[in-house]
Amino acid sequence: MMKTGNAHQGEVVNRLRRFNGKWLAGCALLAIIILLAVRLTADAQAAATSIAVTPAAPEIFASPVHEGCYLAKADRCKIHVEPFTINIASGKKLVLFQLVAVRIGTGVQTVIYDWRPDQSNPAPASGTTYTPSSVGKDFAARCGESYEISLQGKDTGDANIFNLGITNQFTCPKGTFRVYAPLIRR
Repeated sequence: MMKTGNAHQGEVVNRLRRFNGKWLAGCALLAIIILLAVRLTADAQAAATSIAVTPAAPEIFASPVHEGCYLAKADRCKIHVEPFTINIASGKKLVLFQLVAVRIGTGVQTVIYDWRPDQSNPAPASGTTYTPSSVGKDFAARCGESYEISLQGKDTGDANIFNLGITNQFTCPKGTFRVYAPLIRR
């Protein structure tokens, strides 16, 4: 049997009233869930902040690092690093140290020297200072480029590698590149 227009409209209005009530209840429930989630997140962050462990201070230090750049040949530059001293915490052993060249402008970092103890190159047996012998060769560099050198190190008391010192920015001299053209004779 077909319903008349008024009866059909009344049924639609009743459905809308029931749906509107459910929709409002659903929105209220969603708002409560969101507020609860925000509260739990804030409580978790506060708890994490209160129990956060401050990172340990480094137990390794170094004297200032000095460097220079020079023309090795007309078109080749080299970086020279002056001797430096690494101070290690009492009772600890040197694990590693590295010299890292940082190219200014690009930020590219290149490890140019990496020292780690092994059987042929043991860590110092005792004492709290270590002065590495000068490296026999200097380090290749691009002529005309600017660099910084970073000394990084770690001893047995440190969990991470620490930056022990960084040089001021320096620029290698510009090379004079020679172009050889073939000689043509008749």
